[in-house]
Amino acid sequence: MNPGRLPARAPDAQGSRAWKAPRAARSGAARRKGPAAAATGTDLSHSIVQWFAIIAPLTTVATALAFWFGWTMTATRTAYFGIDQSILEYSTVDYLLRSADAIIVPAISILLISLVCIGVHAFTAAIISRPGLYSYILFGAWTILCAGVLITALGVWVLFEEPPFATPFLFEPAALGSGVAVGAYAFWVLRRLATSDGDVLRRLPMWEKLGYVCAVLLVVLALFWACSLYAGALGTGRSREYARELAKRPSVVVYSVQSLALAGPVREDRIPDPDAKYHFKYTGLKFVTRSADKFFLLPEGWRRETGVAIILDDNPEYRVEFLPGG
Repeated sequence: MNPGRLPARAPDAQGSRAWKAPRAARSGAARRKGPAAAATGTDLSHSIVQWFAIIAPLTTVATALAFWFGWTMTATRTAYFGIDQSILEYSTVDYLLRSADAIIVPAISILLISLVCIGVHAFTAAIISRPGLYSYILFGAWTILCAGVLITALGVWVLFEEPPFATPFLFEPAALGSGVAVGAYAFWVLRRLATSDGDVLRRLPMWEKLGYVCAVLLVVLALFWACSLYAGALGTGRSREYARELAKRPSVVVYSVQSLALAGPVREDRIPDPDAKYHFKYTGLKFVTRSADKFFLLPEGWRRETGVAIILDDNPEYRVEFLPGG
């Protein structure tokens, strides 16, 4: 046995182990990095799917609401002139385009009310845990709860009975929705005050969860009702404005093969030329709209009490000319 070989081999072994350790560490780090990167990609895909699952139904609901409000405004607008909107055969795109006016003001109002509610909630959450204000908050919550119940009862009552007093516009849905929302929030404050140290209830009983869900649904229905009433009133208001400014609208001259027997103030003139295709000329008409190959016209000086609406099919028996309005 050569005792001089051991010291020579020992440093090699130590050096070999010292060299392999960093490689093992690097391979372990690589293995740890690989699944982390894969997990990051999976989380991203999962987040995208979750956001799509949230946004897609909201887009569908928004489109349906836009169609409904556009249809409501158009129906009331055409009904003001004495015709049903189904005669004009508007398409879904037409209703969606006409819904912008009926959506903008309600959407802005709802967002502003939401900001106010968020501010009130933040203020309430900040002072609810202060022991010195417990009695005041408790009294205020009970007062607001009673007021919410009374307002809700009033909103339900006016659904079935005509109130003996004059009510402002949108009173019924506003009373119902605000009463339910205020009452439910006051009840939530009372429930939080009833917990130890003002802690939030982590596990709500089923009856309370169902109560909050019903309250939210009632508020949503009240908002839908209010927006529908607003869309109908907007359509009627736009029709009245159109009738007042009818003289500024484009004028229409109609040439017809046969007599249309239109009453005054529309003027009928015969064309004496025997070789002419059209033998009757009609003036004193104002253009409203054209849809589904139909012209919607009104006589000059139209009045809702005595005026009539004229619908002409777009066919070769008529020739329609347009003149600038006043």
